Amino acid sequence: MRSVESIATGVRWKRLRDPLTVVGPPDGGTREVCWELGATTAASLMP
Repeated sequence: MRSVESIATGVRWKRLRDPLTVVGPPDGGTREVCWELGATTAASLMP
């Protein structure tokens, strides 16, 4: 996680949401959180 944050800082990306780390097989709740993260990211790219 630290390496990704370091790279993102280097290219001056801003954090849209808190980091997401999944350990083990994803369940329904994890999939929902991933979907929300993707939707937030997509919405931030819209003009």
